[in-house]
Amino acid sequence: MLTSLDPKKLRTFSNDRDLLRDLFTYLDYVGETNVKRMTRTNQIPRPDSVRIAKLMGDSELVNVSKETGGAQWIDFIDDLALSLGLVDYDVKGTYRGYTSSEPSFIENFITVNKPDLGKFLKLSPAGQEKKILDALIQAKSHSEYDGYRKNEFYETSILGALDSFGAWGSGTGLMPTLKFPDIRQFLLDVLKTCPPNQWLSVESLVAYLKAEHPYFLIPKNPPKDKWEKATTRYGNFYESKEQWSHNEKPIPDDDPDGFERVEGRYVERFLENIPLTMRFVDVAYNPAPYKGLMPSRGMLKAFRVNERFPRLMSGAESQPRLTVQPNFDVVIESDFYPAQIIQQVSALGEQVSSPNSGHAAYVGIFQLKKTFVAAEQVRQPDLDVIAMLEKLGGRSLPPNVKVELEEWAGHADQFTLYEGFALLESVNEIPEADKFTAERITPTLRLIRGNDGLFSTLKINAYAPLRIQHPTGGFAPLAESAISLFPKESAQEKTHRKPKQVKVSRSVSVRYQFPDEESFTSVQKMLAELRCPFQADSKIRAIQIQQKEQARFDEAVLKLRDTLIIEIE
Repeated sequence: MLTSLDPKKLRTFSNDRDLLRDLFTYLDYVGETNVKRMTRTNQIPRPDSVRIAKLMGDSELVNVSKETGGAQWIDFIDDLALSLGLVDYDVKGTYRGYTSSEPSFIENFITVNKPDLGKFLKLSPAGQEKKILDALIQAKSHSEYDGYRKNEFYETSILGALDSFGAWGSGTGLMPTLKFPDIRQFLLDVLKTCPPNQWLSVESLVAYLKAEHPYFLIPKNPPKDKWEKATTRYGNFYESKEQWSHNEKPIPDDDPDGFERVEGRYVERFLENIPLTMRFVDVAYNPAPYKGLMPSRGMLKAFRVNERFPRLMSGAESQPRLTVQPNFDVVIESDFYPAQIIQQVSALGEQVSSPNSGHAAYVGIFQLKKTFVAAEQVRQPDLDVIAMLEKLGGRSLPPNVKVELEEWAGHADQFTLYEGFALLESVNEIPEADKFTAERITPTLRLIRGNDGLFSTLKINAYAPLRIQHPTGGFAPLAESAISLFPKESAQEKTHRKPKQVKVSRSVSVRYQFPDEESFTSVQKMLAELRCPFQADSKIRAIQIQQKEQARFDEAVLKLRDTLIIEIE
């Protein structure tokens, strides 16, 4: 029986990084960019690490990547993608000569394994989370040399605060015989029995394991090592007065608190590895400095199981929910990050709210845009946008949205983007341009490739060509003497001479800031159910609405009165 613990005087920590979402951000980037890993360290180069961090929307990761050249979180996801078989790159390297002490990685590019990624995408969001969980449970090093060190005793958590045991001597004795995948699975099964959203004492968890499952980590009769020599129970575990001290002493097998000193330390470090990384738990630490023998013991005081953990483990997954609102907002809700739906919807519009962090269901809002819809229709001529959105949402679209989408799809032929081409405009025929021509648009206008070569050819043949580079925001004005379809300088002057009269609409917004994740998430979900447009900032737990939507916000607060009493200052 585990005991409750009030974390009020402890330092609590919650992981607000969505591992599945960030994994897809990484995959999108390396799929679109030729990332060449560093020759000496085989790490992702600093510029790529910074760009990935920016795409993840995490300012802390951006700063770390800029300062140190990389971020542990991004490296962790990079390694996870390799373990899942979603990417390929060389992990062994080559030794460049007899004097090389370390391998080098020459022309080592990250490539996406498209067949395996396709299979991964076909899984449900919960199925993808389980795939990640299985990979972390089975985790082993890609290096045969230090494979025995790939466990919670020697590898510190990506997000946690605890130190590790020294790895000296870990290649011999008991350590290589331990079956860590089975150990991790056993502890996850124990966590399944814990009541969610309740802070529990880590000390009581260790006491329960000592009384009921004393051999969950190390067998009652430790097996012989790989040389068939007898092993001691705690011979691989050393303590010292200082971290990395040379005066380390092994923990005696017959010590009465040996379980707390070895298995207890492992439990602490396990909690801040897989469970914390996958947002299964929150943790609470002793804020006072540690003064005991190293590595630290008893600093992780409490943990709290989140609802997403039993939801994943029970298999009771609900289908992602999609709602298209009359204002063209598409609200997506899902128990876990719905990558495939987001991929489909993001091609049709812009994201207008940051996805919520924390432990509740994913809530994201995208706004349908005419240019996006038309461009996607060009990319997929057979795509029926209306049918796709109605299938994803399980209901008919609002009439005004359906009418607009039909019109937008009709403009698809106006949005064809040609990369690496140029337009050639001429009054007379130019035979020399024929071999550069990709398509004749009109007798005086043609689409050409190899424009540098054509420009040189025209100059050599005394055509006196004029090259115009149009800016992204409009057309560059041509001289009055030019015979062209493009606007002249006089047209630009007339535009500047006559001030343009515009009408500006004004709207007033209201922002509500919430004190905790639970109330913040509950109000988000209720607003989504009531189809009330809003924007959410997960970093400061704030929700912003237009003043005209105040009545629907008040209705949401009223509907939540049985679980939340919200007082607005």
